[in-house]
Amino acid sequence: MIGGLLAAGLLATSSGDVLDTAKLRDAMETARQAPAAESLAGRRFRIAIPFVDERKRTMKVLQSPARWRYDYSRGELTVMIGLGQISPENYSGFNLQGLRTLPPLQTAFFDGHELRSPTTTVQIMRGVEKRQEIGVQSITTSYGLAIPFADGASALPPRFQPFMLHKVRMNQQAYHRLTRGMTLVLEGRLTALGQTPEVFCGDYSGRLSAPETHIDDTVHLSVQARQCFVTARVDTVSVRGGDGVLLAGWGTPAPDRP
Repeated sequence: MIGGLLAAGLLATSSGDVLDTAKLRDAMETARQAPAAESLAGRRFRIAIPFVDERKRTMKVLQSPARWRYDYSRGELTVMIGLGQISPENYSGFNLQGLRTLPPLQTAFFDGHELRSPTTTVQIMRGVEKRQEIGVQSITTSYGLAIPFADGASALPPRFQPFMLHKVRMNQQAYHRLTRGMTLVLEGRLTALGQTPEVFCGDYSGRLSAPETHIDDTVHLSVQARQCFVTARVDTVSVRGGDGVLLAGWGTPAPDRP
C-alpha cells in the first residue's frame, strides 16, 4: 500500500534545484498560502539538521530528531536520532486533512522558531498586589517532513528505524570537536499521498514538566505550537561532523549529486 501511494505521489520528472533547509521551508510556505499552485511532489531535497544538546529543555530540543548527550564521568557520547509520529492526540488537523486514511507518518522537524515568555499569577493580599512567576509559555512554529512507516514497509532507507542510538567512548577534547557543527542530513523527494491540502498545518497544545539545567525546582512549560508538514520519501540519512566527515549513513546518495 505504501509503495503504491508513494509511486502515485511522485512526478516522473522534477523541476528546480535541490531544496536545502531554507528553500524547503519557503516552498512549503508558498504552497500553504497558494494551495492551487503547482504541486511540490517530486522535488528533491537535501536538508541538514543540527544536532542539539539533549540537556537543554527547550521546545526546539524536544522536537529535534537529532540529539546528543555526553557523560563526563564515563567519557561516553550518546548520539540519538529519533523521529516523532503524527496522531489524533498530538495534531489538531488529523481527521479533517485526511491523515486517517494514510499510513502512519513519522515526523522530522527541520526548521522553526520559538518565542518564550514568563507565565505569572497575580495575588492581592491585604490590598497589596503580588506577582509570581509560575512557569514559562512557549509559542512555536515548526516545519517538518511527514514520512510513511508501517508494517515493515517504509519511506525510509533500509535498516534505518525511527529511533536510532549510538554510543562511543571518547575524551572531552574529541567530544567537543565532534559535536561542534554535527548535522543529521536527510535526502529524498517530496510526495503527495492524498492529504488535503498538500502542505498541511495544525496545532499542538500541551504541558511539559522538566528540570531546567542549573535550576533546582521543576519549571512548568506551557506549549502552544503550530506545525506544518509535507509528506516525503527519504532515500539517504547520514550523520556528518562539522568538517563534513561522514560518521554514519544509511541508504544510497542520489547518483547525480557530487
